[in-house]
Amino acid sequence: MSWYNESGSMQDVVISTRVRFARNLEDYPFTSRLSDNAAEEIIEKVKAALPDYRCEVFGSSRKREAASYMEMHYVSPEFSESDRKRALLTGENGHVQIMVCEEDHLRIQSIVAGFEPEKAFSYAASADDILCGSLKIAYREKYGYLTHCPTNLGAAMRVSAMLCLPALTIGNSIGKCAGAMGKMGITIRGLYGEGSKATGCLYQISNRASLGMGEEEIIKMISDVVKNLVESERKARKNLYSLNRAHINDSIARRLGTLKSAYTLSSEEFTEAFSDLKLGNALGLFSSLPDEKLSEMLIAVQPATISLSHEGLDEEGARDVARAKLVRQFLAPVEFNY
Repeated sequence: MSWYNESGSMQDVVISTRVRFARNLEDYPFTSRLSDNAAEEIIEKVKAALPDYRCEVFGSSRKREAASYMEMHYVSPEFSESDRKRALLTGENGHVQIMVCEEDHLRIQSIVAGFEPEKAFSYAASADDILCGSLKIAYREKYGYLTHCPTNLGAAMRVSAMLCLPALTIGNSIGKCAGAMGKMGITIRGLYGEGSKATGCLYQISNRASLGMGEEEIIKMISDVVKNLVESERKARKNLYSLNRAHINDSIARRLGTLKSAYTLSSEEFTEAFSDLKLGNALGLFSSLPDEKLSEMLIAVQPATISLSHEGLDEEGARDVARAKLVRQFLAPVEFNY
């Protein structure tokens, strides 16, 4: 089952949580210097260690499928855009994804709905234990796990959460939050992580480094920050609504009406509208709109995912028409609570 069909803790604010480990095999150069033959050897070794996992191999082709997985947050933008020989393994009933030959030889991750870092850690750690027990993983006592990027040394673990923060964004508090988190070693980025910009009040926060930190310490650090952000966002929503009730009701009702009747809808328009839907849902303004349905819609209307699910939709204009139709279908049972 996909994470975006599930429910989770704090889902009114936190869309998803991800735990990711970076690992490399001894006796092989980093992926940037890896030959296709060596990449195939690594892929075969990982497949042999995890025979119950589904494996998909990518080369210079299948860019659209890779882009769709990126939109689902199962692979990184770098994996999606690469021309190198690489693979994606999926297991544990869809709860674990392993990118093989991305920046590192192995990127083991689990993504779950809402804020559930311990749950995501459990899934990812189970796969990591199998791979570390079956393969010769590069590790040094002084530096921990050896990784392509020095910021991933040590535990080589990143914990991230995707949050929707419309009230804090409207109140211009994001910059202050980012500054405070930066001093704590936490980074705030856009929807697709490193190198992406925040759009539609969607933000991804994660630990910047892991050297000198234990796994439990990293989880606690992110948990403390996320819980504080959730509390701040919920408080800001209440204050915003109490001061501007009529304006917010009108704005969100109009947004819902537009989405339920639009004939074309661009990715940018939908992303901006998504945060209004999350805000309206949190304020109890909608009927029949669970948060997991919003997450499912967020993924379903992304460009590559639409192109894969509807033949002949390679043109942006055609995708915009299909996106509007999908959104109308998702929102058909939803009513505004006047």
